[in-house]
Amino acid sequence: MRTLLLSLLACLLTSCLSAPREREAHCLAATMMDLWQTEHELTSAEQAWRTAQETSSERSASGAASSPLPLRVTDRNRSGLLVDETILYQRIVSARARHREAMTRNELVARRIQTRIEEDDMLYPVLGMLATSTAIVLYPVVRWNVRSVLWEGADPDAEDDPVQLFCASRLGEVPPALRP
Repeated sequence: MRTLLLSLLACLLTSCLSAPREREAHCLAATMMDLWQTEHELTSAEQAWRTAQETSSERSASGAASSPLPLRVTDRNRSGLLVDETILYQRIVSARARHREAMTRNELVARRIQTRIEEDDMLYPVLGMLATSTAIVLYPVVRWNVRSVLWEGADPDAEDDPVQLFCASRLGEVPPALRP
């Protein structure tokens, strides 16, 4: 992950990013913040649930041993605590779902950036070598071959690409497919 971020930072500093690559870099930063936030929410929800469970078990243990109250009153208090625990557990379930979704999106964008960096690592030396001769006319063929292998026949710059659409919507931009 550090290598990816350092490579991304190097590209940003040398201004080698195109508009889609720059959008993806900003999108990765946003999804990393989303991931961090959902992780924090999940941890907080789990901690609140554990605290409620501990409090509930302490109350029921101390209440059953020392309370002269009938068992029905203790059961009512226990059922109220169970409702609270259930609500807290529901929060954990929804926090886990949000965290899982944020993790999936972050992995997609990070994988996209990593593949673009690999593509650049392959193509820049070839371009430098071919630029010194008339063989430069072969560069589009080489580029097409590298892209077809790395991207498995899909076009990462297509207007209907799911990662492009997600990044555009995440960053509050008009998605490429909806532009006039």
